[in-house]
Amino acid sequence: MEKRDLNLLQLMNPIKIKLASTESELFEIKNLQRINLKGNLSESEKKSEGFLTAEYTLSFLKKINQDSPAIIVKKDKVVGYALAVSKKIGKQNELLNHLINEFDKQKYKDINLVNENYIVVGQLCLDKSIRGMGYVEKIYSQFKETYKNYRYCLTAVDLENKRSSAIHKKCGFLRIGQLMLNENPGEIILWDLKN
Repeated sequence: MEKRDLNLLQLMNPIKIKLASTESELFEIKNLQRINLKGNLSESEKKSEGFLTAEYTLSFLKKINQDSPAIIVKKDKVVGYALAVSKKIGKQNELLNHLINEFDKQKYKDINLVNENYIVVGQLCLDKSIRGMGYVEKIYSQFKETYKNYRYCLTAVDLENKRSSAIHKKCGFLRIGQLMLNENPGEIILWDLKN
């Protein structure tokens, strides 16, 4: 396919960055999540494409989304997302509660994060068809605008997930600590939303 044909195709079916607002979008997030879970990928896919470590139920995705809607990339269906999780909702999930407890032990520029207003990226995922095309940066740009009332954004990345670590650093996240994710070492990363 020629470049002009691709451009025409994109005009006919534009990709939008928006907030998740329907149950069908949450089903599509759940499906994309399932496809990209660490246990569902080959070793070579995990190494080259990255992977997800957490699986959330549809009912918990609904609860997250009611409190702080996910940022999604949508064509005819959801092809990417970032889950925004408040501390209040995160405390209701075993893995997220563990992360928040670990985040609360951290300091950033001599500030104890336990006392700070931060939001958690509960998960970030892109469909293979749009990886490497700048959509993570677009998601995080929308994330920053949508959640500008928060001072910081925190998440954790499995150290084996080199692709995720690299893209988060490219987007401005800084490593501030380490933790265990299930039984794997991980890094705690922070994005200062006011910078």
